[in-house]
Amino acid sequence: MQQKRTAGPSTALPLSVLLTLLLFSPLTLAAETPLQATLSSALRSTPAVGVLVDVSSGRLLATVNRGEASTPGSILKPLFLAAALEQREILPQTTVFCRRSLYITDQSRTWNMACTHPQSNVAFAAREALAYSCNNYFAELADRIAPQQATAILAHYGLVPLHPPQSREQKELLVLGVEGILVSPTQMATAYRKLALELDHAAAPLDAVRQGLRDSVSYGMGHDATVPGLEIAGKTGTASDPGKSWSHGWFAGTSYQDHQEVVLVIYVPRGNGADAARLAQHFFLAANHR
Repeated sequence: MQQKRTAGPSTALPLSVLLTLLLFSPLTLAAETPLQATLSSALRSTPAVGVLVDVSSGRLLATVNRGEASTPGSILKPLFLAAALEQREILPQTTVFCRRSLYITDQSRTWNMACTHPQSNVAFAAREALAYSCNNYFAELADRIAPQQATAILAHYGLVPLHPPQSREQKELLVLGVEGILVSPTQMATAYRKLALELDHAAAPLDAVRQGLRDSVSYGMGHDATVPGLEIAGKTGTASDPGKSWSHGWFAGTSYQDHQEVVLVIYVPRGNGADAARLAQHFFLAANHR
């Protein structure tokens, strides 16, 4: 025979409390905003992770899916370039000759880091090197900073390497974002927000970073994110996690939505930087036609 239960004291929340939770819950706010709906639509039917943050306040404006920490690849390059320029480890006009070919060996493993940009046998200064994501340039930049300095630069942007670099090769791999560090999309959004705030009030030397990020989207390696008539500054990255045979892709950058500067980070678990840039373009296109 079924035992009859006696009702105890009510644990239901008062209506006023429920309304407060509904009105002020960040998840509810994200679900109700036009930007959240636009980002969700742009990434629909994909495994991509998206994070949108307001630069001025740091407020999370939209998020889609959850991303685990992964190797960042070339989206670290603007952070290292900004710090190296500010600390005068390198000058905006300093050039590095690129022959494309680049192999880095650490212990028993060799990374083929050959450049994939269209130009070859050219000397890149800072702005062009960032726009074309020249690995030779950034390996040279890595050689100009001390190991503890590389770690301090990452810490400045809220990032932590898995272990401090102990050799020249480990330092180069860290600056190129292919070894020694894992980051989440949220961490990268926070790092790019700090970079955006610095660039908004930067002195002349950092113009190379600001313009290089714009050029990356206009004609460089991030061109798949281009939206006619909209200024977007961003960087793509392609990398593989340890033990994985496939690559993943990143896009991290800034633009303006509803007169507010925003940071957008897109992470594609199986893909490349071009895939992430195209999804960023889908978002920016839709957001500017709302």
